[in-house]
Amino acid sequence: MVTLDVSLPSPRSLEKAKLFFGEDAVSASQESKENYCNDTVGDLVRARWGWLALFFIGLMLAAVVVEAFEEMLRSHVELSYFVPLLIGHGGNTGSQSNATVIRALALGHLRASDWAMVVYKECAAGTAMGAMLGSLIFLFSHICNGISTDVGLTVAIALPIVSCWANMLGGVVPLLSAHLGYNPAVTSAPLMTTVVDSTGLVIYFVVAKFVMGI
Repeated sequence: MVTLDVSLPSPRSLEKAKLFFGEDAVSASQESKENYCNDTVGDLVRARWGWLALFFIGLMLAAVVVEAFEEMLRSHVELSYFVPLLIGHGGNTGSQSNATVIRALALGHLRASDWAMVVYKECAAGTAMGAMLGSLIFLFSHICNGISTDVGLTVAIALPIVSCWANMLGGVVPLLSAHLGYNPAVTSAPLMTTVVDSTGLVIYFVVAKFVMGI
């Protein structure tokens, strides 16, 4: 004899499903209306281009930052070697934080009021991971003749700061998006990477000015 234990979803769980997965996740009657297979290319463009255009404008700030520190890069070309590393690491660690918090929100483990705990945990984790990776870069600068120890020290200091900043944004932005009624899965990750790309460069170049006495 086989028995089935079936429980009905609570109203709160239904609201969370609507927030993260859309109405079609909770309403079979709307399945034909909100189905990816039925969306045209025009539908996809209209749903996404506004956010992407906003984030694109933000990414242009990274070019402005590089232009502002052009003289520094000309006189210390080695600094440019690590620009992709700083930007890439900030985006990667922030995305990990972002995905972790979004999952916790979807499962009901987190609420917007838990932001202080999220900030503490993500900042601590980001700083620790950035410090470990930064120490490897500093060690590498002692081994590689093409990279000065001053540049290695600059990266070793900037990386934990960027990592901490990216993790904090990756954790807080989903909470803020959910609190304001936006879908965190759509808005939070692009917004986080847009901000980190520009501000991460500023952090890197400011640290370089102090460490290298530029």
